[in-house]
Amino acid sequence: MEKVLLLYSGGLDTSVMAKWIQENLKKEVVTLTLNIGNSNLDEIKEKAISLGVSDAIVEDVKNEFAEKYIKKEIYADGFYGDYPLSTAIARPLMAEKAVKYAEEYGCSTIAHGSTGKGNDQVRFEVTIKALNNNIDVIAPVRDWNMNRPDEIAYAKSHGINITYGGKYSVDENLWGRSIEGSNLEKLTNPVEDDVYEWVTPPKNAPDIETELSLEFKNGIPSAINGVHYSLKEITERLNKIAGENGIGFINHIENRVTGIKSHEIYECPAAVLILKAHKIFESLILNKNEADIKNYMDFQWSNNVYNGLWYDPVMEHINAFEQSINKYIEGEIKLGLYKGNISLKTIDSEYSLYDYDTVSYDNSIFKQDSAKGFIDIYKNNTVLGSAARKKTLKVIE
Repeated sequence: MEKVLLLYSGGLDTSVMAKWIQENLKKEVVTLTLNIGNSNLDEIKEKAISLGVSDAIVEDVKNEFAEKYIKKEIYADGFYGDYPLSTAIARPLMAEKAVKYAEEYGCSTIAHGSTGKGNDQVRFEVTIKALNNNIDVIAPVRDWNMNRPDEIAYAKSHGINITYGGKYSVDENLWGRSIEGSNLEKLTNPVEDDVYEWVTPPKNAPDIETELSLEFKNGIPSAINGVHYSLKEITERLNKIAGENGIGFINHIENRVTGIKSHEIYECPAAVLILKAHKIFESLILNKNEADIKNYMDFQWSNNVYNGLWYDPVMEHINAFEQSINKYIEGEIKLGLYKGNISLKTIDSEYSLYDYDTVSYDNSIFKQDSAKGFIDIYKNNTVLGSAARKKTLKVIE
């Protein structure tokens, strides 16, 4: 009998799929559940086995997620618009593990729970095919046009134990939480407080500022308040500290890969705090040419990851650049957290390009009278160009 490896969350969609594939496609099902920061593996494995699957694989990948994926995002200041890429960087890890176990267990097909409207179908399938183009991929919710009422009816008729009534569609991992659906789909509705889970609404956050220090080494945070932790542990701790101070709540309208506008809420307290600190270090340490090139490379990195192109060959070169330039991002930064705001207190790095003696207006070694000669040369490009076109030059209103 042919085998299908199902990326299994334990929720309604994938639980119905596990039974439906066995019943309608007459194929053996192997489930794979990964803990990226959001799963009770024992409970989910037990539920999968109760659905008659032949094997239920579970794996805790939080450390791997931090070291192989989150680390690269920090290098590249991975924002899509105004939110950190959290869901997007988890999908290639899930696809990579799916291919690995599909090959190991002899599965000819991988199934996932994405709909036909979202980005995840692209991220899963492009990555799976990039790693093994001989594996078939199915998405039953999309391919067989499943809807929620039909799934609920199917679950009830087949004795599938599912908790119903969740107001929002939520995806969580170590790096962030995304929320969509329900009243969020109507932009005329205000966001309700029940959306908040990781982040305290800023109006309810403490009235006293929280100060903390972060140490960075080779572009990555290595210590909080002088105590060293792994990146996974730092992320977990900062999710709590920053979240309690109202940091990391993002209300976002975005352009999906499929051409659809979507409205989602993101809670990314640790990600927002770490990337803010990282960006401040860059402004201190990189010169203008480095910063200009890095901004361009960061944009390319984020777009490729958002669009499901983690394994596109260009990413090898972008990641090599990002890792190289981050070797100078080191030092200590002290920040203040207050009701959703992050303020810089102090910053220090042995690679700092900030020179007090040059910049100070009180006692500067900078020779101001040399600026006139610089401007005389610098102006040529604009002045000569304008003179050549003076007859047709139009004033920009």
